[in-house]
Formats: sequence, structure tokens, C-alpha cells
Amino acid sequence: MGSKANGTRLRMIALALMASCAATAPAYAMDDRDDVMGEDFDPASSPVDGSLLSESNRVFTFADFERFAPRTAFDMVTRIPGFSISGSDNRERGLGQASQNILLNGQRVSAKSNDAASTLSRIDAEDVIRIEIIDGATLDIPGLNGLVANIVYRASEMGGTFSWSPFFRDRVGHSLLVGDVTLNGRSGKTEWNASLRARRQFQGNWGPEIVLGPDGELLLRREEFARYPSNRSGFAASLTRTSDNGNVLNINAAAELNDFDGIVEGDVFDGDGAFLGSELSQFDRGGWEGELGADYQFDLGPGSLKIIGLQSYDNSPNDRSFLDVDGDLNRAESLSVSSETVLRSEYRWGEAIDWQFSLEGALNSLDSEFDLFVTPAGGSETQVPVPGANALVKEERAEAILSAGFPITDGLTLQLNAGGEYSKIIVDGDAGGGSRSYVRPKGSASIAWRASPTFTVNAEVERKVDQLSFGDFLAAVDINDDVDRGTNTGLVPSQRWRARIEATKNFPGIGAITPFIEVARIEDKVETVPISDTQEARGNVPLAETLWFGAAGTLELESIGWKGARLNFQAQYQDTWIEDPLTGDTREISSVMDYQYNANLRHDVPGTDFAWGANINRFVQTPFYRLEQIQLDYNSGHQAGIFVEHKDVAGLTVTASLNNILDSKDRFYRDVFAPRRTGDFIFREERDRGYGQIFQINIRGNI
Repeated sequence: MGSKANGTRLRMIALALMASCAATAPAYAMDDRDDVMGEDFDPASSPVDGSLLSESNRVFTFADFERFAPRTAFDMVTRIPGFSISGSDNRERGLGQASQNILLNGQRVSAKSNDAASTLSRIDAEDVIRIEIIDGATLDIPGLNGLVANIVYRASEMGGTFSWSPFFRDRVGHSLLVGDVTLNGRSGKTEWNASLRARRQFQGNWGPEIVLGPDGELLLRREEFARYPSNRSGFAASLTRTSDNGNVLNINAAAELNDFDGIVEGDVFDGDGAFLGSELSQFDRGGWEGELGADYQFDLGPGSLKIIGLQSYDNSPNDRSFLDVDGDLNRAESLSVSSETVLRSEYRWGEAIDWQFSLEGALNSLDSEFDLFVTPAGGSETQVPVPGANALVKEERAEAILSAGFPITDGLTLQLNAGGEYSKIIVDGDAGGGSRSYVRPKGSASIAWRASPTFTVNAEVERKVDQLSFGDFLAAVDINDDVDRGTNTGLVPSQRWRARIEATKNFPGIGAITPFIEVARIEDKVETVPISDTQEARGNVPLAETLWFGAAGTLELESIGWKGARLNFQAQYQDTWIEDPLTGDTREISSVMDYQYNANLRHDVPGTDFAWGANINRFVQTPFYRLEQIQLDYNSGHQAGIFVEHKDVAGLTVTASLNNILDSKDRFYRDVFAPRRTGDFIFREERDRGYGQIFQINIRGNI
């Protein structure tokens, strides 16, 4: 298998595959590690800066993953038995306490879109010294609970990886510009990594859409063909500098194009099959987003102070049009500009008890403009006012949390967090405005119990305030389905009591399993609510409840005689309850996961560089409830794929895969009532679009 010193030949391959350029210097390979860390260095147990070895339940080194030919730290972490990456901070409220279950050299990542999982993809696998699996509540990092992976690594003087992942599809086009180039390096006590990402993709589906009357009679049939080209290309970078006195500076940056287009063409037929005409729906969502984050940690008095800053922007223009079968044209133009500014400080001290006091201030804003135009067949364009669609929404927020963590007995650790937040929401728009402020408590209690070297239990009770989607304040119009919603300036964030318990049992030589159960009681849940006899908007429902349970695990099939084979599996189910704001009946929460499961089989053929495998998954969510309709997007069945891999083709790893081999289809239904769901059933719209098989090649290597 290739090492980082593949030289010019592999660099030229990367350049050709990615149409990018990258300058490289001599690699710092795995074989040189002993020269830096000493001849007696043991990657599994020797002391290293950033290690949390004394709190670890399990430890993994490069040798544990070598049969999978990992190229990045991400490849390694996703192979850990019974562990999965969770808690991306991109939708969290500010930065808050740590929620991602990934640490890098003992530290959380001060970023949201450029999160820990993204950073793992920019760390060479051969730079990873070890991965330590830890119970989050045992750490002096408030907010962590459950299993946490600490990636202990030392960057090379210069290295990098590349991947090219084109995929080929019938009818909608081939996606060739899909891949990544990453570079990383070290100079003294400064480490850095950067990546360029290409995501120029073509997606789509095709098939019939039918409209059925209240007695099941066929009213209309549409034969549709949809294409969705997109470009989510961008870059990300991180830098870490450790000074001679131990102060640590981290800087993270990311930027991305956000272009997503759609063209849906359809021929329309009546119930008897007579051709009525054609329809055309188009949208163009352009724009970009960017984020810059930094933190600086230094000793102060009896403890240490960390100051964290984050700034992000998102610029999203969106143009839509719909030409119906009668020749009428509806057109909408919108522009949304959002930003987030966060400043946070964390002061940590104590020995027997790990104390931390944190202060956070944040400013979030959304500036939205929306214009609607109607052109009747043969007529001229007229602008239609949409009250409440043009507004500036801002939230000013401050949070204070005091945390304490300490061992109760040997193997039993408790972490307590208590505090609150002050928030002021300001809405200024063409349908009116105003401001409201409130104070809400926040906090949690978590416990970690290491019952044995192979069995751990983590439990947590939390009081949490959810992040609002500022777009929910605004009026909106769906020009395809001719439905709209009003504005609601009285919207408030939901808050919840949440309790979770999970256990991990490791069976040496056999695998591991992590079951969990979580319940939540949600106040002010955001749903679609009536605001008048004829209008709906996003609003708050007083109470909702959820029950969520599942398990994830790994089975090493060598334990039953199949050498080199492994099965990873995951299953989750969620039951939810909310009082329907229209009918008063109890129903499920709109558009949340109902159940999902997946299984992945991989066989690394002993004595060869070949591997093959298969996967299958299923995901089902609850319907979306509006006041006059119920709708649901779903897949017709299981999604499945197969792959074959060679781990040393001229030093490269080459994987060929075929996905959707069971011919799953994109389906949709919409039940419409009049005047509302409490009235008469009017019609059902059903869509059944196939998207064919997807053939993909993935070529990965080191620079």
C-alpha cells in the first residue's frame, strides 16, 4: 500500500483527477515516528500531548484499522466498533457547551459548519497516534455525554490526501467533478490543514404523478422528468499554534458555494388519457456561505481561560417559476441574508472538582426580501403583495453556565451544569414588528459508570432551549401547489426536558453494541397553526412528547468462522405525540424521523488487497401537517448497494460501487381538504419517480 512519499507520480494523478494544484514537500511518514518520539514509543500507551489515556475505555491505533486501508482519520473513526459520529453543531444554538462527540488532541473544535467530522477528513491516517474512546461525563468539558472519541495526532511536516468520486447515472447526467484535495503540515509548534472540495453533481428522477378524486377516480396524470444540478464546492482550513508557555491558538475557516437548480417538465393528461398540455417548474438557488472561528486558551490565576469567537454568513438568492397547463406563469424572487456572531469565554479551574464558568453572547439575524409576480396567459406581468414576507429578524442572546465534574466513587463520575439565558427577539417587517425578551433556565446532570473494562453506562437529564429557524417568522408562498402561510411575529424558541441513557458493551474479538433510549417533553413546539379563519402560520404548540430508542453495533464475523468479514448495523425508532392545533386530536409531530435502520457488510479477503461488501438501509419520517393538507415524501422501499475494492492499485485505493440495486423510487403524496382538514376530502396527489441505478468510482491516495 502507498505511503505519503508517493512523490511526483501520485501528485500528478491528483492534479489530473481534481483539476487542482497543490505544492508538496517531503512527507513525514509513519516510519519516521520513532525518530521523533523515541525508539521505545508505543502508540497505544506512551504519554503524548493531548492524550486523555487515563480516562479511556478503549484505545485504537493505526494497526487496528490497517486492513481497511484508511487514508484519513475519518476513515478510522467510522470503523470503531459500536461508535458513530454525532452532534454536529451546525444547527445548535450558538456555540454553547460541547455536543460533538469528537475531540482533537483533547480539545473541542470551535466551529459549526467546519466541524470536527470535517476536520477528521483533513487529517492523514498515518498521522494519528491513537484514538481514545472515553465516557463524556468523565471529562472536564461540560456538555459531553456518552461515548467520545479523542483523536491524538501529530501532523507531518507536509502531507495530504486526495479522492475522486465520479458517479454515473442514466438520463440525468454524469457527475465528474466530485472529489477532494487535502494538505496538512507542521512547522515547529504550528500545525495546519486545508482542503479543496468539488461537488458538481447532477441528480434527478422521472415518472408519473396522478391526481385522484374523493372516490378514487383518476382526474389528472402528469408524466414528469426532473433534473437537479448542484454545486456545493468549497474550501476549509484549520491552524493550531502552541506557544512555548503552553498557550494554544486555534483558527478555523470555511467557505462554500451553495448553488442548487431544478427543472421539472411535465406533460398533463386528463382522466381519459387526452393530452391537455405541458407544465414547467424551475428554480435557481444560488449564493454562498462562509464561517471564521478562533479560540485562544491561556493560564490565568488558578485556572485557564479560553476565549472563543465565531462569525458566519449565508447569502441565498432564490428564483422560482411555474408555467401551468393553461399558460399562466407564477414567478417568485427572494433573497435571504443571514449571519451569526458569537463571543464565548470559558474559565476552568480545580483539581478534585473540575469547575467551569462560561459566558456567551450571540447575535443572529435574517434579512429577507420576497417578490411575487403573476402573468396570465396572453397578459402582462403583475406584482402581487405578500404581507409579512419582507422582514429583518434579529435575536440578541446572552448565556451563563456554571459546571462541576467530579468522581463519586471509582468508576462513577458526575457532571452538573446550571445556568440560564436571556434572549431578545426583534422583528421589523412590512407586516408589522416588535420585540420580546425572556429569561429561560438551562442545565444538565450526567453520570458515567464504568461497570467493567468492557461495559459502560452513560445517563443524562438536560433542560435545553432549541434554536429557532428565523424563516418561520415570515410569510411564504408555494407557487407550484398554490398554498401560502402568513407571518407570526410572536414565535418563540421551543424548550425541552430531555433524558437519555445509553450503554456500551464491548465483546473482545466479537464486536460491540450500544443501545440507547431517550425521552423528551417539549414546550412551545413549533408547528403549523391557524392564525385566522383562513390563514395559517408557523406557531407554538404548548406541549409535545417524544420517545426515541435504538442501537448501533459491530459484529466481527471471524467469531463465527468468516475471517476478514465485519457487519455494522444501526436501528432507531421514534414515537411522538402532539395535540393537533386544528382538531385538538393527538397525532405525531410533523416531519420528524419515524424509524430508520441500516446494515453494512464488508469482507476484506485474507491474504489479498481485495475487499467487497453490501449495504441496505431504510428511512421513514412522519407526514407534514398543514391546516388544509397532509403530505409526505418517502422512498418506495429499501435502498441497497454493493461494492468491490482494491487497496493497492499503484498505491491507490480504488472502489467501484453500484447503488439502488433494488430500484427504490422517490414517492410523494398530498391529501387536500376544504376548507380545512376538518372539512371534505377533495383530492389526493401521488408521485412515483424512479431514479435508476447509480454507478460510482472512488479513487483515494496520498500526496
